[in-house]
Amino acid sequence: MDEPLPLLSADDPPVPMEEPEPLPDPAEEPPVPTVEELVPPPAEEPPVPSVEDEPEPPPEPAEEPPVPTVEELVPPPAEEPPVPVVEDD
Repeated sequence: MDEPLPLLSADDPPVPMEEPEPLPDPAEEPPVPTVEELVPPPAEEPPVPSVEDEPEPPPEPAEEPPVPTVEELVPPPAEEPPVPVVEDD
């Protein structure tokens, strides 16, 4: 086992302590931008709105497909096999 550390008594000389390193100076804050720096300078010439020809009319909507009738939706009946005829002798 490890030996316990001896306790210091009042007769022991003081233990020299290392001085903590001084804290670095805080970084300088960036300068606060002024309004002139935030607003872009005006354009040399204001843009001239262009006058376009009349807009083309929208294309005609495609014709809707015809609505199917009931006859087109219901499948035709299955062909029935012929009924055998029984002949009496």
